[in-house]
Amino acid sequence: MNRPDVLVIGEALIDVHDDGMTVRERVGGSAGNVAVGLARLGRDTLLHTAIGADEHGREISAYLAASGVGLSRSSVTQGASSVARAVLRVDGSARHDFRIHWAPAADPGTLSARCVHAGSIAAYLEPGAGTVLDLVTGSYGRSLITFDAKVEPALVGPREAARRRALEFVALAGIVKASERDLAFLYPDDHPLDVLRDWVGRGPDLAVLTRGPRGATAVTARGIVDVPGIPVLYAEAGVGGGDAFMSTLIDSALTLGSDAGMRWVRSGAPVVEQVLARSVQAAALTVARLGAVPPTADELASAGPEALTAG
Repeated sequence: MNRPDVLVIGEALIDVHDDGMTVRERVGGSAGNVAVGLARLGRDTLLHTAIGADEHGREISAYLAASGVGLSRSSVTQGASSVARAVLRVDGSARHDFRIHWAPAADPGTLSARCVHAGSIAAYLEPGAGTVLDLVTGSYGRSLITFDAKVEPALVGPREAARRRALEFVALAGIVKASERDLAFLYPDDHPLDVLRDWVGRGPDLAVLTRGPRGATAVTARGIVDVPGIPVLYAEAGVGGGDAFMSTLIDSALTLGSDAGMRWVRSGAPVVEQVLARSVQAAALTVARLGAVPPTADELASAGPEALTAG
């Protein structure tokens, strides 16, 4: 097997949205979305997940293949495929029903990717979360590790346990990302930037806070970099923006040679700002259209800041 650019480890599932008038299904899951985003940016991407040999599993497999994402051979399991259902209420809130089956195989077929990414449900939900941590640990020192601390409170169990698990991944990662919502759950009494400073002290070169329509903030050992948001008419309440941000962040890091070191982070604020701006642009393009479809490299180049070049 050729060495992929990125091995993504995590959930791919069926998202069901019921607004009381129509019911829409589409392939989702944070890890699946990140993998698709990377493939659309031209990265050779392998997803290691856990789906069933059922109708939903075949739908997920077909969508990933059409998007250019490779699926590890052990991703099809004996269990059922996962489904996340959101039923919208009259007041605009949603009732969620999660039927998540997360027990991935211990062998994804390769751990030699330039980057190994994990996060979201897959990093917290047992029995599979321990397997994910073992796989990421096995890649430490050989690949760039990226971690998205994305939390679904209904699935992660007690806050303290989720915080401990997040820190185990943070200690292995070169790049970590979290949203304001994630940190409000994990660290309700702490300022988000204080959390990110603590994380950088534990190992990562770059910790990023996403702030929705208000942009993003990066913390490095050299300081803080802020990038404003891009005004956009949301098509589906921001669905998929955070995952598109993560895909683009990984893509930018690999373009700048992060699998061989993170020297670009230490080169100063302008490069970090450019990386953040590119990810913010990708998120804006994604949330502005139905279906949470992340941009291609050409779409991003046409809409966003000047292209990154390897230093």
